[in-house]
Amino acid sequence: MPQTTEPTATTWPEGVIARYLTVGGATVDISQKPNSTAATATCRGCTRDHYDTFTCKVTPETQRAMALIVGKWAQSHAETCRALPRPTA
Repeated sequence: MPQTTEPTATTWPEGVIARYLTVGGATVDISQKPNSTAATATCRGCTRDHYDTFTCKVTPETQRAMALIVGKWAQSHAETCRALPRPTA
């Protein structure tokens, strides 16, 4: 049986805390900077993004909650985006 390989790099870019695979094989990356009240989801295929800021004290629990909120957009986008991964070279 042939081995399957992930269509994207196995190493995640710095700051990426979660990834969703799009229909077209690109990824939607969720990133947060340490001690930040913002979270961003960026599609590495079509380059659409979603950005949210929050007015709360930064704790590990609130950062997880922020990532989940942005993650809803990321998951929804990944389910429909057919853009192919952008070339790295």
